[in-house]
Amino acid sequence: MKLFYRIFLPLLFNIVIVEMIFAAENPDYTFLQEYMLPAELKETSALFCSKNDTAFTLNDSGNEPVIYEIDSKANIVNERLFKVKNRDWEAITGDGTHLYIGDIGNNSGNRKTLKIQEILENGTAHKPNTLRFTYQNNPLKENKYLNHDYDAEALVNVNESLYLFSKSWDTGTLFVYRLEKVNPTQSIKPIAEVNGLPGVITGGDYDYENKRFILVGYKVWGLGFFSPFITILDEQLNLIKFFDLEGYGQVEGVCVSPKGEVWFTQESSIFSRNKLVKIKVTE
Repeated sequence: MKLFYRIFLPLLFNIVIVEMIFAAENPDYTFLQEYMLPAELKETSALFCSKNDTAFTLNDSGNEPVIYEIDSKANIVNERLFKVKNRDWEAITGDGTHLYIGDIGNNSGNRKTLKIQEILENGTAHKPNTLRFTYQNNPLKENKYLNHDYDAEALVNVNESLYLFSKSWDTGTLFVYRLEKVNPTQSIKPIAEVNGLPGVITGGDYDYENKRFILVGYKVWGLGFFSPFITILDEQLNLIKFFDLEGYGQVEGVCVSPKGEVWFTQESSIFSRNKLVKIKVTE
């Protein structure tokens, strides 16, 4: 235990200092606020900002099928348990009346059918409606763990459609899919692709005021080291720019608040803490 305190506590302290320095000096965004998330959200994997200055989040596979609502200071103000299996919840988005939960994680590449659960944002029902989809031309038997392009962690609502952004481990090419919310069973193929990103995409939202997609992702260096970044696409899904979130770790969720702030969440790991961070992206 003494060895732990001698080695890891100074390391964690230095990580905190580095986070503060880089967040304050990065020219692509202005750091606003940062809050620790409760222990219940140590594996936060998605984020969606509501109109009430709160946000919805969830934990990924291995956790209970619970949707948490947090306030602007990362305190849990509500939670709802659902009568479905959390096989690999990785995304959440909404349209003002409904929330859409993406059970879309597929690290091993062997899931033939993926699911999106639809619930009322302010309802009490505990049994969601389910939208099911498959990827066209998906070679299930050839996919290898963390070495294929049929994984996803980012789901974004825009008007009457849901946009799915791939977590492309194999090629590094970001594939974008569009799903219609009224169709309960769909077979999807890419409508756009984006090349040249520094890593895989893990979360997203749509900025209605500026008509652009805000995405987060990271590059994995091994041994728990992550290099997170933000990517901005225009409404036609063309790449505008991307920039690093230096000093942060496993960033998984992002949303645009009614005030135009960009909020993102980071999972807990040995080198980072679970937290909610608010920034203002430089125009």
